[in-house]
Amino acid sequence: MDLLGFIFNTLVYNPMLNAMLFLYSYIPNYGVAIILFTVIFGLITAPLRIKAQSSMKAQQEKMAALKPKLDEIKKKYKDNPQELQRQQMKLYQENGAINPFNLGCLLTLLPLPIFIGMYNVINGVMAERPEQVMALSQHIYPGLVNAGNLIPVNANFFGLNLGVILSTQNIIIIALVIALVVGSQYVQTKMMTMPTATLDPQQAQMNQSMQLMMPVMFGFFVLNAPIGLALYWITFSIIGIVQQGFTGGWSSLANLLPKAAPEPVRRKRVVETSQTNAPTMPATNGNDNLMTPQAPNSGQAPGTGNSTNMKKGKKSSGKKR
Repeated sequence: MDLLGFIFNTLVYNPMLNAMLFLYSYIPNYGVAIILFTVIFGLITAPLRIKAQSSMKAQQEKMAALKPKLDEIKKKYKDNPQELQRQQMKLYQENGAINPFNLGCLLTLLPLPIFIGMYNVINGVMAERPEQVMALSQHIYPGLVNAGNLIPVNANFFGLNLGVILSTQNIIIIALVIALVVGSQYVQTKMMTMPTATLDPQQAQMNQSMQLMMPVMFGFFVLNAPIGLALYWITFSIIGIVQQGFTGGWSSLANLLPKAAPEPVRRKRVVETSQTNAPTMPATNGNDNLMTPQAPNSGQAPGTGNSTNMKKGKKSSGKKR
C-alpha cells in the first residue's frame, strides 16, 4: 500500500498540486485556476484520447461488420452456450477484432486518477490548521518558494465555496451542479458510442448501460465531494465534447433529440385518408339539365315512350316504301 501511495503521489498528486499552486500564484482565483488547469490537462492528453477513441471506433466498426456472422453463430449454437462463446472468440480472433467494451471502459475511466488527484488537491490547498500545512509542505516542490503565502487559497467562485461539500448546500445549488455534471458526461459518452442499430444486440445493450451508468456514477461522486471537483469534471466533459465534435463529427448530437415524422409525410397521409373516405360522386360535364329525368307519358315507365315511337316510325316508313 505504501508503494502504491508513493507512486500515486509522485506521478499524480504532487505534479497536480504544484501546478495548481503555480497557476493560482498568477491568477488569484481558485475557480479560474481549476478551469485553466483542466484545459491544459485536456490539451496535453488530447493525442492519447483521440488515438484511444479512434481505436475504439475501429473496433466497433469491426464488430458491426461481424454482426451477420455473429447472428448465424448464435442461431446455430443457441442450445450450447459454451460452444457459442468459443465460436464467438474464434470469430473475433480470425478477423482481428477484440471485445471493444474493455477499450471503451478504459477510455471512460482514463481520467479517474486525475479525478482522485484533484479531490486530494482541492482538500489539500484548503489546509488551515498547522498540522495540515506541515503535511502539505511535504508535497510542494522546492522551486515553488512562495507556496506558503498561497495557502489556504481563496475558494470563492461566483458566490460558491469550492472547498465545501456539495451535499451540504441548498437543494437548488445541488440540483444545478448535479444536472451539469450528469448532463455533460452523458452527452460526451453518447457522442463516443456508435448507433445501436449497427451493433450486436449484446454490444448495444452494454453501450446503453455505459451511457447511463457513467454519468450517474460521477454524479454520485461529486455529490459527496467539494464543489471544485464538480467544476473540474464539468470543464473536462465540455472539453471532451468539443474534441469529439471536431474529430468524430457533430452528427451524433442529433441522436440526443427525439425524432418526429417528417411534416410532408404526415400531410400526404392525411390527404390520402381523406380521399379514401370521401363519397364517390357521379362524373358530370357541367350541364345540369342533362341530369334531369323527363316526365313519363300516360303512365308509361320512363324511357319506354321514346323506344315505342321509334318502332312506330320504322313501321310507317316501311309501309310507304
